[in-house]
Parts: sequence; structure tokens; C-alpha cells
Amino acid sequence: MRLSSFLVSVPIVSFAAALTPYNSDCGRAQNVMFNGTGADIFARCAETTYSYEAVPADCKRQRYSLQPSWFNGSLAIPGLTELDEISIIRYHHQGPRKFTSIELPDLVNITGSININDVDSISNFSVPKLKDIEAILELNFTGGPAIDLSFPSLYHVGGGIYLSGEIDALDFPVLNESSHYTGSKGIGRSGYSNYSISVDSSGSLDCNAFAASVVNSTSYEKGGVSCTSKKGSVTLTLPEPEVTSSAYRIHGGGFLALTALLVYILAL
Repeated sequence: MRLSSFLVSVPIVSFAAALTPYNSDCGRAQNVMFNGTGADIFARCAETTYSYEAVPADCKRQRYSLQPSWFNGSLAIPGLTELDEISIIRYHHQGPRKFTSIELPDLVNITGSININDVDSISNFSVPKLKDIEAILELNFTGGPAIDLSFPSLYHVGGGIYLSGEIDALDFPVLNESSHYTGSKGIGRSGYSNYSISVDSSGSLDCNAFAASVVNSTSYEKGGVSCTSKKGSVTLTLPEPEVTSSAYRIHGGGFLALTALLVYILAL
């Protein structure tokens, strides 16, 4: 029996009447399979429209995960704005996935991670409106064709950025924060780099220019940027901020004021 191409989690609501007629397509169980022709249904179910103009206050939405199973070709899902995660990883005894393109033109928010591993045929990955990823962004396109990656709207990544493949161009023009995903101090969690942003490219990426463009999205205590390509390697970290004497005086004055306040209260 051929497995369907989408594995998702169905939104949970308190009032069944709040769901549109698509609830029969989405199913009652928490895990439902859709086939490769059901991308429009997947988007509608994941977006969860309602038959009431005002969503009931106690109606809680459970976000979908996009986990395409084994198939070849391109994946495009317009209309999809939010997901829990995107997970495309190698299953037991299976080789790399044969995606050629992934396009999610309306995706804005990921409440978990993007983890795409062992995809060695992709030449296009497009998420032009994506603004926030709460956990990690990991793309492993090692062994695949040359690719240019751009994240024009991505502002925040909560758990680090880890990219590999034949990357010739890479752009995060508005990235404001990327955090180091650690297990304990100084040790990367689950084998991830100790840098907030780590890029391992077999292409002609200009690592010096790239690292300089994103290092300010990191912080000195959470690692910096590591980048390797045909053109060379570079690591950049931000310096630890200096504590000035004026900052000390402000801090000391605040402490004295607090002490005086406590003495006054105790004397009452």
C-alpha cells in the first residue's frame, strides 16, 4: 500500500460547530495522511477557518507539522501561513529525498523548527514571507546542485542556523537575532555547532561578506558565525561589552538608594 504524501496534526477545537465543512477532510484523529494532490486541503486544514466571524474564546488551535513522506519532484503550498515545524529527514533504509523545489510563498511563522536533512536534489527553497522560527533552522542539501538561498523577511531564529550544501549565495537582510542552541555551557546540543550561525558550503559563497552581514544578530555569550566555502573560512564573534565607570556609578547609586529605602521601611 502506498503511503500518502503528507503527515499532519489536526487542529483541536472546543466547539465542533466552529469548524468549516473542511473538518471532514481534516478528519477526527490527531494524525491524518493526505496524498500528493491534497496540498490545497492541507493548507485549508492547517489554517483552520471558522464558520463564525468571531472565534470562540476557548477554541484552541493545534498547529500542523509538515512532514512530506517519500516522493519525487516539487512541493508548493500557497496559502499556508503558520506551522509547528517542517521536518524532512531520512527514514530507516531510505536514501536521500528527491525534492527538486520547496515553495511556501505565504508562510510567516514556525513555532518549532525547520529541519530538512538528506535532500540532495533540491535547487530551490523559497519562503519569502517567513519572519520567525522559534527553534532551529537546519538545511542539509549536501550532495545536491548549486543553490542560492535568501530569507528576505526572516527576523528571528530562536535556536541557531545550520546550513550545508553547494551554497553560492546566502542572504538574511533583516535578521535581528539568532541564538546558540546549546545543551550545556560550551557544548553544542545534538551535535550542532557551537556557533549561532554555521554554514558549510561546497560552493563559492563569500564567507567574509556573509559573516560580516549577520554577526550582529548573534551575541558574545551565545557564539558567533562560522562559515566555510571554496573561497575560504571565517569565524566572527562579537566582543564582550565593556562595563564603563559611569555604568558602575549608576549601578552603585541604585544599590545605595535601595538600601536607604529598606532602612526607611524597617524604621516605620
